[in-house]
Amino acid sequence: MIPISMYLTQLILTFAACFFLTTYLRPSLKRVLVNLCKTDARAQFWTAFSNVLLIAVPVIFGMGYQPGTTLARKIIFDVASQLRWNLLGYIAALITIGVIVSFFALMAPRPQEK
Repeated sequence: MIPISMYLTQLILTFAACFFLTTYLRPSLKRVLVNLCKTDARAQFWTAFSNVLLIAVPVIFGMGYQPGTTLARKIIFDVASQLRWNLLGYIAALITIGVIVSFFALMAPRPQEK
């Protein structure tokens, strides 16, 4: 039963951390996307897309975790190690979104100053 608890604990911790980080980033991301997309509907789509990506990618990484049958005192370190990899998945997803948004920001036409 302990390996199942470890698995569920790291998944719940990963989801919670990604959810709170995404909630923190959402307002800033939406402002940037409204500016780039020029319409609220398009920005809403890209905001939702980004939110799903920033939560789903690390949770998918976390689903690959298969805890071994180790001593009980080592459990917390196994969960912490897996959580580290899951948060790296979050950062990878965030960097990917940043690169994509930056690319489109550079390509977007700029208003001419008079």
